[in-house]
Amino acid sequence: MNQGNEHRLTIRQVHTGRRVVLVRLAGELDLDTVQALTEMTVRVAGRPDEQQHVLLNLSDITYCDPGALFTLLGLCHALAAVGIAITITETSPEARHAIEDAQLTDRLPLHPHDGPGKTP
Repeated sequence: MNQGNEHRLTIRQVHTGRRVVLVRLAGELDLDTVQALTEMTVRVAGRPDEQQHVLLNLSDITYCDPGALFTLLGLCHALAAVGIAITITETSPEARHAIEDAQLTDRLPLHPHDGPGKTP
């Protein structure tokens, strides 16, 4: 990973309930920065007894590429495999556009209020 990549994507975790964690992403989500999200997912998956649901907020994403979205899809499947549900609660217009372009609207776990037909 390039030295400046950690400043292009910010990941904040907030425990919102007993077994729920909110993860807010801000900045650029691309193949160079998605590694940080992958590392966070590995930590969460390593403690399935502590979290049962991850809420992923993408409302502050300013750039999103298809490669990162397919990595995110794989991360969602990995969490589901260890019994941890994940929901993408909100998306920025940039993230929403990238999800639609990659034809992942029906494959990513988007919250119903952020799914198809949502008006910006």
